[in-house]
Formats: sequence, C-alpha cells, structure tokens
Amino acid sequence: MNNVRVTYSGLIAFLVSIGSLLTGMLFVIIVTRRLLPEEFGLWTLIGTMVAYVTIIQPIVSYWSTRQIARGEEIGKTAVVTGSIFSMVGFTVYAIIVIIVSASLGASINVLMLASALVPLNILNSITGSILLGYKPHAVSYGLISFEISKIPFGLIFVYFIPLGITGALLATIGASGIRLIVLLFLCRKKIVGEIKKQVIKFWLKMSWLVAYEQFSGIIFRFDVMLISFATTSFTGLAFWGAAQTLGFLVLHSGQISQALYPKLLAEGKKQFAEDNIKRSLFFALPILGACIVFAKPGLHILNPLYVDASFAVYFLALGTFSNTLRSVFYKILSGYEHVDTSNHSTFRDYIKSKLFLIPTLEYAYVIIYIISLSIFLMFYRDSSDIFLVNNWAFLMFIASIPITTYTVVVVKKHHNLKIPIFSIMKYVLITIISSVIVFYTMENFITYRESVFDFLPEIIPFILFAGILYFGIAYIIDQDTRKLFRGIINEIKQRK
Repeated sequence: MNNVRVTYSGLIAFLVSIGSLLTGMLFVIIVTRRLLPEEFGLWTLIGTMVAYVTIIQPIVSYWSTRQIARGEEIGKTAVVTGSIFSMVGFTVYAIIVIIVSASLGASINVLMLASALVPLNILNSITGSILLGYKPHAVSYGLISFEISKIPFGLIFVYFIPLGITGALLATIGASGIRLIVLLFLCRKKIVGEIKKQVIKFWLKMSWLVAYEQFSGIIFRFDVMLISFATTSFTGLAFWGAAQTLGFLVLHSGQISQALYPKLLAEGKKQFAEDNIKRSLFFALPILGACIVFAKPGLHILNPLYVDASFAVYFLALGTFSNTLRSVFYKILSGYEHVDTSNHSTFRDYIKSKLFLIPTLEYAYVIIYIISLSIFLMFYRDSSDIFLVNNWAFLMFIASIPITTYTVVVVKKHHNLKIPIFSIMKYVLITIISSVIVFYTMENFITYRESVFDFLPEIIPFILFAGILYFGIAYIIDQDTRKLFRGIINEIKQRK
C-alpha cells in the first residue's frame, strides 16, 4: 500500500463515480418513466430485501480489506467463502419472499427473480474489498462497468420490450454479472494459492463483531418495512425512491476517501487524514448544494408525478451529507485501530477498541431514527404520501446530527487531528453564493416541459454553470484549490 496515493486514488474514484452517476441516471430515468408508481415502489422494497440478506458478506469483506492492506494473501479464501455465503443468503431471501408476498400481495415471481442479485451482490462486495486492500482506484472500474452496461440492458428490457419491473430486474442482474466479471479480472492476481482454513476460522470467530456492526443496518432498513406495513401501499415508497435517487447523490463525494482507510491501515500518517477531510468537504458541499437547487427539476426529469417530493430531497441530501462526513471519520478511527494485528487480543480488547465503538455509534443513530419514525407513524399513518415521505426524510436528517457531531469530537480528541475550519467555511460560503445565483437564474429561464428530451437541454447548461461557478470561485480565492488543480494537471502530463 505504500505506493498508493490517497488523493490520486480518491480523485480517480470520484471522477469515475461522477461518470457512472451520469450513465446511472439515464437508467433511472428509463425506469421511473416506464414503471407505474406501484411498480417503482415495489422496486424500492426489493432493494431493501436484497440488502437485508447480503449483510452476511462483511464477515469476509470487512477483514479482507484489512488483511490484504497489511500484506496477507487471502484473496482465494475470501472468494470461496463468499460463494458459500451466497447460497446461505439466497435461501434466507427465498423465505423472506414468501412472507412479504403473502402479507403485501406482491408478485412472488418478480420477488424470486430478484434473488439472482443476492449472490451477485455478495461476490461483487467481496471482490471489491480485495481490490480496496491493494488497488483502491480499481474498485471504481467495476462501478462504471455496472452503470454503463445497465443502459443497453435497460433500453432492451424496459424501453423497447416493455417488461416493466421484470425488465428493470433483468437489466440490473445483467449489469451486476458484468461488474463481477470485471472485478474478478482486476483482482485475479490476488485470487491464488491455497484456501486458508485458519483464516476462515478467524473470520468465523470474529463474526460476532461484524454481526454487531451489520445488525444496525438491519434496524436502519426497517424503515421501509415500517412504511410498507403502516400504509399497505407502494405509492409512498415510489416517492421515497425518487427522492433517494437525488438526495443520495451526495454519497458520491465519499469516493474521495476511498483510499484513506487502507492507507491508514498500512502507514497511519496523520497528514493523510487531515488532507482527506478537507478534500471530502471540498467536493461534498457543492454536490449538497446542487441536490437542493436541482431537487425540483431533477424529480421532474425522473417523472413529473414525483415533483412534490422536493422537500424530501432537501432533507435526504442534508442527512446523506451528515452520514458521508461521519463515514470519513469512521475510516480514520478504524484505520488507526490495530487491535486485530495481535493474536493475543482478547474479547475485552475488541470491546474497548474503535472497531466496536463505530457500530455502537451507528446503533445510537438508527435507534433514534427508527423510534422517531415509529412514533410519527403512530399518529400520522393515514396522512398523504407526500406528508409521510417529507417527514420521513426530515427524521432521518435530524437523527444523524448528534452522532456525527460526537464522532468528530472523538476523532479530534483521540488523534489530535486539525480540522480545517477556515477552509471549510470558505467552501460553505462559495456553495451558498453559487447555489443562490444558479437557483434564481434558473427559476427565471426554465420551463417544465413534459418530455424529458425537451427538458434536459434546458437544465444541463445550468448544471454546468453551477460547477463552473463553484470551482471557478474556489480557484480564485483558495490556495489549496489551485494546488489541487495544478497537481491534477501534472498527474495528467505524467501519464501521457
């Protein structure tokens, strides 16, 4: 890992992520324009169900990244173990399908078709974790292959052959298969040697820690089930899915930190962490601003039916920003933790480690969130779908604030990192100025046309204008931005 540059790998991951975002949005537009709200709501529910059963894969992927970053050859062991876990996940998913189909009346054939995503997602995650340990930027190539291949599959199965949600699932399954092939090819040099039974024993022995970490995700995803059973309708989930599509765009800024975790595992230099915090916020803040400014136009592009969910996009974007920032600090905490490097570490040592603290903080977040949502539904379950979705997003945002704040305090206290407050305030100010200018300019010029082909040419220039405005102002007033741009230019010259 000594030859991996955090900023370079992070920028590669970020640029690939943005490129995949553009291609991915084309697929989402195809889906949201062709699927009925009830079908799109079922699509959202399926995503949650698949996520439930694939939580077993971190038993392998969690440790794979840490071990490979430290020079251990465990790639083949990880892939073989992941294949076994895939069969377990598939079986559990089939049981969940029977329950959900009987309770909500969803098509059992559609739900079972989605079962193919279980082994694909598990193996994609594990091969990605292998790459993350020694070649972080290569993980992004799997992502872009997935997003690009979804477009032709989507055009065939959803647009030209209108198979509805079945076509959307076939497209996703096909693209996931291509992604797995790409990732397997990229990490082929690490999938060699013998299957190490001792390593598998260690993973299973430590599965309690991974299970503790992952169970918070089960609780978190219970929100979709709560709404589904409280309203017995897929329409609200359709609005939620559309709002998520835009609000979750802030997650792409987290790609800047992709190489930070393995780099800290290998070297642990404080400067890497401090620089990465600044870089992450430099890109996260303008994306947050763009999500808010372009919420209404973005929902109109997806489908004019979902325009009323604009406030949900605002809160989801803010909540995602908070969660993305917290994930950067989690990487710092776990990257500096070395409890697993000693064979003599006891259960008590792990309990006292940051590897245990991080999921504990996540439990605090999801418990606050789910309890708040449950109480809200007790009083307002019969309200309109828009009212439910907007408040749902608001509760997710509010619940994240105290936990993110505490995480920042913990990192600063234990590792004495310098938080670049002055630079962050500059980026916040630039984001506000750019967002206000673009918002009021756009409101005076765009017309909300029904056809996406007529509306997109109107909105794209404003998206480009927003990017030029933010990065242009930052380049003029911020020395670090000028240094970053010069570094990018020099890197391009060296690669020629």
